[in-house]
Amino acid sequence: MDGQSYTLLKDSYYGTGGYQSGDYLLKHKRETNADYQDRKRSAYYLNYFAPIVNALVDPIFKRKPLRDGNIAALGKQFLTDVDGHGTDIHCFMKQAGLVAKMYGVAFIVLDNYRVATGRAKNLSDMLQQRIFPYAYIVAPENVLRYETDTTGELQSITFREVENIQDGRIEYKEVTFTMQGWKIESDTHREEGTYQLGRLPVVPLYSRLLDAQTVLPIPELLAVAKTGAAIYNHCSWLSEILRKQTFPLLTVPTLDATDMVVGNNNALGYAPESGHAPAFIAPPSDPATILQGQITGLIQEMYRMAGLTFMTPQGNQISGISRQWEFERTNQQLANFALQCARAEEQVMTVFGRWINQDIRYTVSYPADFGIVDVAGELAEAQAVLDLGLGNGLKQEVLKRVLSVYCPEIEAGRAEELVNELATEEETEKDDYKHSTAEDEEQDEDE
Repeated sequence: MDGQSYTLLKDSYYGTGGYQSGDYLLKHKRETNADYQDRKRSAYYLNYFAPIVNALVDPIFKRKPLRDGNIAALGKQFLTDVDGHGTDIHCFMKQAGLVAKMYGVAFIVLDNYRVATGRAKNLSDMLQQRIFPYAYIVAPENVLRYETDTTGELQSITFREVENIQDGRIEYKEVTFTMQGWKIESDTHREEGTYQLGRLPVVPLYSRLLDAQTVLPIPELLAVAKTGAAIYNHCSWLSEILRKQTFPLLTVPTLDATDMVVGNNNALGYAPESGHAPAFIAPPSDPATILQGQITGLIQEMYRMAGLTFMTPQGNQISGISRQWEFERTNQQLANFALQCARAEEQVMTVFGRWINQDIRYTVSYPADFGIVDVAGELAEAQAVLDLGLGNGLKQEVLKRVLSVYCPEIEAGRAEELVNELATEEETEKDDYKHSTAEDEEQDEDE
């Protein structure tokens, strides 16, 4: 992967860089520099790339996953402040997920404070002053070199990181992590140290399932970003046609046509002897129509490549079954990425535990189903099932389903209480019915 591709992905998401300056516009072979600069100034970017990326990330982090484990005080504090800037683990993983989905991979680095000696004398000081390992995210474009073993596990990796910024000038440093220690090199200084982690303090988060030997994958959305750049150029060509050819030109008979300046705010003269009546003329609209159709097709192609065709309007009628199958593919894609996020988060906590010399057993369960629930429809179906009167046991199952749909964030304990209450009420009603039946039978015998 070259740096230009990573830059295109970033610019496509944020609408910056070549989209802001117009440098992503392709110059025509016979276009003058003045016309090209004018076209760059009037260009606009239709950002479909960012909604596509968000649609593949946001559903995973819509609700906080279930996190559990034997976590000590430092670990709990880390979960509430992962990066030293007050970012909790949920928001941090969403940031990492966004980077991974855009670039194909995000590297989560867990580093430790190296100047903590003398600042913290006990655990309370460490918590108060936030002197414990922190995490940050490195994009793959900043990976300079790496080494792996035969299984694909990283043995060393070197990043390019910003050291400082002075008067708009950025100074970089190289940070290397190996199995034995770390090293920092820049133009002004060099330092290194060791650790006993048994692994690199770097956790890669991939956007999809990959071969074990792959460290820097081709971003899965690179083709989508390139299609967005094509739309950017097509829109510029269309605007050029509309600006120069849309307005009709008036033609009138005149004897003084030589002094006229032809334009859409003027008229085109012709000899009166021709016998034609004044009229408006305009160039054919075929080129603009072709471009509009091409732009529409490219937009649909972007969503198709991302597996989000159900989000675009279809010209032909699509059956509900086809739509359902389309969403099932997207649902599986989201579930696979959620699994990648869970694995990465668990590894982050493992590395954190090794930094503080604690064996942390940590598990996280991200959602596996991202279907959109029709609450009204589900409640109507639940009522229809209850109307069948198939048995009291079925009511409890219906209640569980209703709670999961209508109250998705209800705690498991509270849901169990409500189900038990229903079961108790059913038993009470059953006992009352038996008692009432027995009394009726006694009255019949007395009569």
